[in-house]
Amino acid sequence: MTLNHVDETQVAPRLKAGVIGPWGLAALVIGVTSPAIGLYATWGPIEATAGPVAPLVFLAALIITLPTVLSYASLTRHAPSAGAAASWLWTTVSPTTGLVAGLVMICYFQMAAISVPLLFALFFRDLLEWAHVSIQGMSVLAIGLVLQSALIAWVCVRGAEASIKTTIRLMLIETGVVLGLSATILWVKTSQAGEVNFGPFNPAHATHGLAGFWAAIILGMLAFSGFDVIATAAEEAQAPRQHVPRVLIVAVIGVALFWAFNAWVLTLSAPLTQVLEYNAEGLTAITPIARAYWGWGNVLVVATAFSGLTAIYIASVQGASRLIFALARHNLLPAPFARLKGEKRVPQNAVLVVVLTCVAMGLLSLAILRNGLDSFIWWSNAVVFFAALTYIGVNVANIVYFRRIAPAHFNVLHNMLVPIAGICLNLYLIYAAFFSALWTAPFRTGKSVVVICLALFALLLVSAICMRLFRPNLLTGSAPVSVDTAEGR
Repeated sequence: MTLNHVDETQVAPRLKAGVIGPWGLAALVIGVTSPAIGLYATWGPIEATAGPVAPLVFLAALIITLPTVLSYASLTRHAPSAGAAASWLWTTVSPTTGLVAGLVMICYFQMAAISVPLLFALFFRDLLEWAHVSIQGMSVLAIGLVLQSALIAWVCVRGAEASIKTTIRLMLIETGVVLGLSATILWVKTSQAGEVNFGPFNPAHATHGLAGFWAAIILGMLAFSGFDVIATAAEEAQAPRQHVPRVLIVAVIGVALFWAFNAWVLTLSAPLTQVLEYNAEGLTAITPIARAYWGWGNVLVVATAFSGLTAIYIASVQGASRLIFALARHNLLPAPFARLKGEKRVPQNAVLVVVLTCVAMGLLSLAILRNGLDSFIWWSNAVVFFAALTYIGVNVANIVYFRRIAPAHFNVLHNMLVPIAGICLNLYLIYAAFFSALWTAPFRTGKSVVVICLALFALLLVSAICMRLFRPNLLTGSAPVSVDTAEGR
């Protein structure tokens, strides 16, 4: 049994093939990591944690992330699958393990999607304050959350082509604004003697030592979360075996270098003490920095945040809805989620349930925590656990697939040493960023995340075991999501 075979007698209607080209695939990776948001959300905290060495942290995070990226590339080159870890583990380990992986991936993308409109709502409030429009209490956050979710639902139900085109446009806008701000800062600093230097690349400038540097690397690695959404587009991609692995590697490296360069410029823009003050006041440091160099033009940063968050939301909904569709098509989730609509064969029910879940969970967390930032932090922390579990599964699948199913293509470096490194690094991520850091944090945004995520993971395991005991016929045959890897696909 291989991942390349699809039994057409068992498979429900497929998504529309060949609608996402190389540029669309790149837009998915870059859109979900977001050149702007990845920088805006992490640069200030990285400086506060490690000192003025943010570009070094991004480069180190890239090196740590690369083993998992390479595992994805190796597997998609030989067995591209929109189910990614779910399909690969279904075939290499067991169908039950594959089902658990699929459910974990849905939680991963769904939680990432939930966090986005919450952060959007915070910027929406800032925009209204800038415009001197006053809406009291939590109402403004709820309005912002619902407005963005409605927009995303409209875009995503129009199909992958419309979603990708929107993502590309938003990506270009945010990239242009970030580069424009960096160019302004460099223009100002070049007129000041000694202000443009490469000190941010000097490890000796890590003011909090090795411990602070490692803590900051975790923040840097979190910026990469979601890059694997490209794998879920395999069924709709053009020539997935060729394009997906190449685009994945180039896009991840490109985004990391973009972050490193602009983090270098931002680090030059203000002294560390000033950045620490912004963080202590709960401000996103990028906004006051932009105000210092652009004046009222700093509203462009808010606009960029809107575009970046919209692109992330689209990519997250795409990933979660395609996984839900795939499992439903295999009768592992309710059948209505396997229905396709229109000529573009959009899994509309799956898309809508993802977006409605974002609205419901976002409003619930606002009601419970009564704080928009805390709500965003809660869901962002929860993403860490399910993302790392997914990455560990992919690295395991890399080893087993090329040892058992494709031994002729086995390579010690690519299919043994690289995935082992990926497994170890992600296990450390779970330990350091989830159990160690969150368990010692306040209950509302720390321990509660650990407790609920572990309880949810246990529920997923029980669900898979029950499926194995009571519906074993569904856990046979090919994986729920495979693609025809014939020439030209």
